[in-house]
Amino acid sequence: MKKATVQTYMPVLSKVIESTEKMGEELNPSFEKLRQAIDNDTVAQMVPAEFNDIQMEFSDGTDQYQQNLAQLKKVSVPARLMGRHRNLLAAYEAYTNACAAMTASMNIDDQTIDVAAFNQAETDQETEMGRISNNVQRIMTTVM
Repeated sequence: MKKATVQTYMPVLSKVIESTEKMGEELNPSFEKLRQAIDNDTVAQMVPAEFNDIQMEFSDGTDQYQQNLAQLKKVSVPARLMGRHRNLLAAYEAYTNACAAMTASMNIDDQTIDVAAFNQAETDQETEMGRISNNVQRIMTTVM
């Protein structure tokens, strides 16, 4: 079996982080529209096609996060990074689950949002993104 090295691990980690940041930037405008509609109690007045598009974008984003998670699970990790990688993996999985929960909080059929679930998912995403950032920084510090 080939030994895991930093040279094989870091490109995968970098790709996952770049993909996550890019997806977050793409989804943020849609999130802001929903957040504003929730805060103004105007979800029911949104254009149905727009509501549906946002739900589909969130679903696509969650799929991308699940693909990233799969990459993190299968990458060979150098022994000295194993603990930090496991922490990163746990945070990324929780983040992915929170994104899925936010998507699930949207009901296309009657154009409603389970606001409590949406708000909890938002809080969980913020918490887990903080943990992801912290763990990536620790991995980078260890490598340098």
